[in-house]
Amino acid sequence: MKNQSIKSWLSRLLFMILSSLSFIHADNLLVDYYGVVSASSDRNMLKMAQDVFFTQLKSIDGITVDDKRPDLSKASVFLPEFASTNAKVFFYAEITDGKNESGQTIWNCRFNAVTQADGITHSATETYESYYKILVGAKTAIEKVLSDLKSPAPEFISANKANIAADFSTGVDIESLAGTWSGEPYADKIIILRGGRGFVIFKNGATMNIKISVKKTTIAGRSTNLEISQVGKSNASFFPELPREQALACAANASPITWNFSLTSADTLEGIKNTVIATNDGTEQGTVNSSWTRK
Repeated sequence: MKNQSIKSWLSRLLFMILSSLSFIHADNLLVDYYGVVSASSDRNMLKMAQDVFFTQLKSIDGITVDDKRPDLSKASVFLPEFASTNAKVFFYAEITDGKNESGQTIWNCRFNAVTQADGITHSATETYESYYKILVGAKTAIEKVLSDLKSPAPEFISANKANIAADFSTGVDIESLAGTWSGEPYADKIIILRGGRGFVIFKNGATMNIKISVKKTTIAGRSTNLEISQVGKSNASFFPELPREQALACAANASPITWNFSLTSADTLEGIKNTVIATNDGTEQGTVNSSWTRK
C-alpha cells in the first residue's frame, strides 16, 4: 500500500510539472524563422548572420522558435513563402550591403515579423559597419520588432487594427487598391489584384511580379505605411533607365525593387522607390521619389 501511495503521489507530481511546462509553453510567442534574404555576394557573412539571428531569437524570453529555413547552408535570394502553421509570427531578415562615406562596406539589416493573423509586417532597420557589430547589436533590433507582439492585450490588438484602418486617410485597405495604375516612367501599366498581388508591365515587354503589404517604415525621412515589392529574380529589363551594359551587370546581384508608399488619396500613392541608380562611378543601391495614380 505504501509503495502504491508513493507511485500515485509521484504520478500526480509529474502530471503537475508537465501541465505547468505546457502552460508556460502555451504562453510563449510561437515564431517560425525563415532566415536571411539577400543578394549580397558575401555568402560566408550571410550564413553566419543567419545562424546568429536564429540563436538570438531562441535566447529571447517568452519566445518559442521553429526553424523553417529552406536551406541551412546559405541565405536565400527570394522572399520566403510562408507555410500555414501554429506560429503567430513569421520572422526573417533582409540584408543589403553598401558603402559609407569612407568607402567602407556597411550592412543594412531589416528585421521583419509578419503576424499570421492579419499579414501585417512589423519591421526595424539597422545599419552595421561589420559582422562583429551585427553579432553584438542585432538582438536589440530583433527584440524591438517582437516586443509588442509577445503577449498583446486584447485592447492593444483592437487599437492596432484601428490604427491600420486609420493609416489610410480614405479608410481603404489593400483589397481596395485593386485596379490599373500608372506612374513608372518606363512601365506601360501596373496591375494590382485583390489579395495583395500584382505585376508591372514594362514598355520593353518585361513583366515583374509584385506583392503588396501593410508596412510602417521611415525611409529618407519620409514615413510610409504601404510596401510594394518585387517578387522573384531580378532581370536587366527591370532597369530600363540604365544603359544596357550596366543593367546586365547589376541584375545578377541587385536587391528586389521596393516601393514604400502612403495613400494620399483614394487613387494616388506617393513615396519612395528603392532600386539601382546610376552614379558617376557606375551604379549603386539608392532611392528616388515615386508616385502612382489609378487610371
